[in-house]
Amino acid sequence: MDLDVMDDATLQAKVEERLYRYDPLRVNFHLIRICARDGRVILEGVVPSTSMKRMAETLARAVPGVREVQNDLISDPEIEAELGLRLAADPDLNPPRARVLVTSVQGDVTLAGWVPDEAARQRAEEIARSVRGVRNVVNNLRVKALARRAA
Repeated sequence: MDLDVMDDATLQAKVEERLYRYDPLRVNFHLIRICARDGRVILEGVVPSTSMKRMAETLARAVPGVREVQNDLISDPEIEAELGLRLAADPDLNPPRARVLVTSVQGDVTLAGWVPDEAARQRAEEIARSVRGVRNVVNNLRVKALARRAA
């Protein structure tokens, strides 16, 4: 049993080393978790782009002893897209009632723009926190009441 654990640990260390040596991933390496078990490697965490997500998988697959890679990494653009879809599905958070801009950097999300009331502002933040890969949320949304049309 100890031999299997050692083999898994060695494989994990080799994958970590391979990913760490790739300069574009090194900056965000602290956001990537790697787990190896019986030749299967799981990648989790946040990377800046979809191309880096694919590159991490390619690099992991190239390590001798890796039989399978489960790539559960999420990229900042994927976080932004998912959050944008969820916000757009909320009737108080989509245009013309609101204007919410989403940015994600290493899983740290910033919400900017305006919403119709404080409840919508808080709901936008709750939705953001529920998206996979989001580590922190900075809510810079302003409350801006819409002008009522004259009857």
